[in-house]
Amino acid sequence: MKFDFHCHSNLSDGFLSPQELVDYACERDIQLLALTDHDDVGGTTLMKATIEQRALSLKLVEGVEISAMSDFGEVHIVGLNVDPTNSNLTQALSQQKQQRWQRIEDIDHQLARLGIEGVLAGVKELALQIPTRSHVARVLVDSGYAKDFQQAFKRYIGKKAKVKTAKNWMPLDDAVEKIKQAGGIAILAHPTRYPLSNRKLGYLIEAFAQAGGEALELSYPSLNRDKQNWLNLHREKNQMLASSGSDFHYPDLRWTDLGRFPPLDSQIPHVKEWLLEKNQALRVELSQSCARD
Repeated sequence: MKFDFHCHSNLSDGFLSPQELVDYACERDIQLLALTDHDDVGGTTLMKATIEQRALSLKLVEGVEISAMSDFGEVHIVGLNVDPTNSNLTQALSQQKQQRWQRIEDIDHQLARLGIEGVLAGVKELALQIPTRSHVARVLVDSGYAKDFQQAFKRYIGKKAKVKTAKNWMPLDDAVEKIKQAGGIAILAHPTRYPLSNRKLGYLIEAFAQAGGEALELSYPSLNRDKQNWLNLHREKNQMLASSGSDFHYPDLRWTDLGRFPPLDSQIPHVKEWLLEKNQALRVELSQSCARD
């Protein structure tokens, strides 16, 4: 069964609409997909409507990716199998969205002092739900202030660039709690992409597990086998499940294409089985679909 438990639509910082993402997933023979937009849970409803209208066999998992602050800096927590109507989750995401707009306003003010006007207005035109720095980068490129996204981040909005903004995301413990209150499973996304030493990353994984986190992304693009094995040791130590996802954003980035990530040993306990145990009807539907294929 081909699946992907980490991808984005244009409701946050992805390129494809939820409806277009359905077509893209079907083209790549994805059978089980989780849309995990940043701090937003609305896209899956749009995808389900498209699937029903076209009588497609693609199955969906309700998901989200929450930005959070830990003792080791910013981290991203993927939630799978969440109830998108859960008030604890939706209220927390609403507050997070407000923080994101405040951040964009701060960036706009700082860029204006550098002589770059109209960024906030440009982001408002681009951001359908959740504004991100990627939207700022797109405005900078479209306005001719940067030749590409890489230069926009390096020169203006990256970690060592001219614009400095505070990150007021919810604490890691709160992010995990909201996901679990909504019936989901909390997963530490792409652990090796945080600027941490192995020692600190090990502490982060332990802190995540102590907060109630139950899984670790163990398969994603750019992760080599040695690092994967290192992460698996920490997964075992903290008695966690593994997860897999492409972190898909754009169709033209082939190295992060939908459904494309390193394979895992089938003996490693995976969130896929957790999801199918939680939803027996989904298990039956997938098995019937696989039999037809």
